[in-house]
Amino acid sequence: MTQFLTPAQVKLNLRIDHDDEDSLIESLIGAAFDAFEQSTNRKIYAVDAVIPEDVLNGIHVTSSIIQGAHLLIGHWYKNRETVGAGAELPMATDWLWKRHRWVNV
Repeated sequence: MTQFLTPAQVKLNLRIDHDDEDSLIESLIGAAFDAFEQSTNRKIYAVDAVIPEDVLNGIHVTSSIIQGAHLLIGHWYKNRETVGAGAELPMATDWLWKRHRWVNV
């Protein structure tokens, strides 16, 4: 999978100045982009990647996708256990990502 965010970028955003949790952060990065694909029914590609013609739901990564991932990673980092009854996205992440949803009609 293409790395759309680096651990260094995430650590800067979260104001983390140690390496103790780098493997957790890498895992959260992957999970956040998986969450994007699952919640929007899209396949995400790097900006310079060619989206195959047979992938109708392909999308190039955008700043709103990246920002939504930062917010979701921050939420998961600070709240390491389930919060509430549902497994919903934080409102800001949902707002940034919902316009990218693919509806196959």
